[in-house]
Amino acid sequence: MKLQEIAHEGFRWINITEPDQEMVQHLSDNFKYHPLDLEDVLSKISYPKIDAYQDYLFIILQFPVYEASRRIYKRCELNIFFGQDYLITINRGELSALQNFFDTCRVDELARQKFMRHGVGMLLWEILDSHMDYVFPIINQKNDLIFQLEEEIFEKPELKDMIQEIMILKRNIINLRRILSPQRQVFVDLGGKHPKFITEDLRAYFDDLVDKQDKILSQLDTAQSYVDVLDEANESLITRNTNKVIKTLTIFSIIMMILTAITSYFGMNVGLPFQKEPHVLAYINTMLIAAAGIMLGFFIKRRWL
Repeated sequence: MKLQEIAHEGFRWINITEPDQEMVQHLSDNFKYHPLDLEDVLSKISYPKIDAYQDYLFIILQFPVYEASRRIYKRCELNIFFGQDYLITINRGELSALQNFFDTCRVDELARQKFMRHGVGMLLWEILDSHMDYVFPIINQKNDLIFQLEEEIFEKPELKDMIQEIMILKRNIINLRRILSPQRQVFVDLGGKHPKFITEDLRAYFDDLVDKQDKILSQLDTAQSYVDVLDEANESLITRNTNKVIKTLTIFSIIMMILTAITSYFGMNVGLPFQKEPHVLAYINTMLIAAAGIMLGFFIKRRWL
């Protein structure tokens, strides 16, 4: 367990990374939290929710974190205990936006005064708002990648199979949506169902989180539609190119079949016309060239070549 604390004008922000059993014991001894909440903090699989108690709120949220080795976004959990004069954030150290925000408040007196002087309710909104703002560049990056794939598929003269890149992009969009969409209701509940902790003057701020969440999900839906179109276009171009190759090979195989039939006929071990002619080889070659030319002309006339 790594515990850091900031205090300002009677309000406290405790940030805990690398939670373990020692942390559970510390919170149990000092704050008397419900055992199920402490169990959820250590659980590897939890879902966004908000539980209200007489003295505190327990909030679980999830945000995307990029795993470079696999080129995918995975979910990272943020657990929050929200009391009247304190805020406890718990994560596994993967949320860089949270750590950067905490470090800014810890070392910068002006930042600490700006974000903490209005109470822990406003501090909670600032933290969540910074994380929502952290998501928008991720969406923009995916949109830029969509435009790059579109250029590769439609505008480059050489045909490339972009299926792997498209599948990675599609998977990341699905992951982002699965991570972010369940917590919309948490933002709604924070803004309207807990006036004891979130006062009326803060309601508009938390409603803004819902608006940002809706914009993010809308952009993800749009990106998903674009990726589906790119996937279909890529498959169509690959199929068309494959059909062209098969058609070309079929045409040449037919030509070779005619030529093989002619050479096989004159290769039989029986008496044939012109067999003893001194220029029979030239006649056969002329026949082969003429047959090939007639077949090519026929295919070109039918626009098969």
